[in-house]
Amino acid sequence: MNMSKANLIRTAVAVGMVCTGVSVLANPPNVSNVTLLQPKGLRTAVVSYQTDGPGIATFQLKTNGVDICHSEVVRTVTGDINVFLSAGTYSFTWDAKRDFPEQLLSNLTVKVTLWATNNPPQYCAVNLVEQNGQYPVRWYGKETEVPFSVNHNWWKRDWLLLRKIPSTEGQFVAIGAPPGEVGRDNTRDIQRSIRITKPFYMGVFAVTQRQWEMIYGDRPSHFNNPNCYEERPVERVTFNSVRGTAEAGFDWPNNGYAVAPTSFMGLLRARTGGILEFDLPTEAQWEYACRAGTYGAWNNGTDIANATSDPNLDLLGRYRYNVGYLNAGASVPAAGCTDENGTAKVGSYLPNAWGLYDMHGNVWEHTLDWLVSSGGTPSLAGDDPAGPLTGTARTCRGGGWSSSSGDCRSARRGSGAPSSVQNYIGLRVIARAELSVAQ
Repeated sequence: MNMSKANLIRTAVAVGMVCTGVSVLANPPNVSNVTLLQPKGLRTAVVSYQTDGPGIATFQLKTNGVDICHSEVVRTVTGDINVFLSAGTYSFTWDAKRDFPEQLLSNLTVKVTLWATNNPPQYCAVNLVEQNGQYPVRWYGKETEVPFSVNHNWWKRDWLLLRKIPSTEGQFVAIGAPPGEVGRDNTRDIQRSIRITKPFYMGVFAVTQRQWEMIYGDRPSHFNNPNCYEERPVERVTFNSVRGTAEAGFDWPNNGYAVAPTSFMGLLRARTGGILEFDLPTEAQWEYACRAGTYGAWNNGTDIANATSDPNLDLLGRYRYNVGYLNAGASVPAAGCTDENGTAKVGSYLPNAWGLYDMHGNVWEHTLDWLVSSGGTPSLAGDDPAGPLTGTARTCRGGGWSSSSGDCRSARRGSGAPSSVQNYIGLRVIARAELSVAQ
């Protein structure tokens, strides 16, 4: 697996104005002629390079052999980097005087990496401020390269940040709850084995009210206090508004990933030029991403002790008994409350091992699958399970601000009618980790 991934990435390194090394790998797009210029007295770094594309270019900087962490230092970068590129000659500039004012740039080196379109970088970011009618898309090779840090409010308002989730690499993994798990629903939570055959991007956070507003144009949420609404998760959004109605031909899995052009997902796809196929996750994708390699009730590796209020859940998400409700879970908060009650700002609790926040609590999250009428799980096993072909309710996962702890478990399966409007159901975006581009 490591060898096959390496063959999809091409790297070149430059020191000063000399390209000191270009790896020779089969098949991937090539990056070459990397040069680094430090104009005297300007404290900037100007990098140029060539690609035979198409691919996605990212970079790393070192001074005296030490990595400069992008999220803490390298922020003012302009030009042709962290973007999809066709074949050609490109350049970018780092304003070190602004980012690194008190440090010397001694023995500065740069590494430019070109990623294949079927193996894009670990993080993908969509700028929701339109430029010429489109949302610019940026990529970053790893968490430390994400500007301002992953949990910065930058990524909760005008940007949408997604993280690549690996496939199961041919192995079966268990989802669902084992017998005896506290709060287990013996009909819905049956344990079963699945394989996820392809990696996919998943939102680091649930979609926030500001992000929904920028894409869809309205503010539907119940918890809409004007002083703190932007970073709280959007709720009161229907499955139908997210991707379209089954009656109009947008019926997963019968019509595949087709979405209505005027739906949230349709607008997001169109404004990113169709380069990424944004959608909701299947139940299998959602639970696999939530667990991040864990098998207990909670994605930090701990288990549930109490189906009403659980101290391990207190660390992971907002729910009824850690101030989702008032007065020890007895009183419903008002619509205009601050984020001290009701929903919390996304990213307020600990992430899982794959860097995803709020997979437990805050808001339930829409998934693609129909719920079979009996509530059972016969079609949710095997390779990339897609759920039943028909139903009256779509599933949702994760629990919410008004839920007891047992309803926030990794395995818990909720549901709602596609047209249902609830102040505890929101969404999280995924996309195939493969770009749809003209070769």
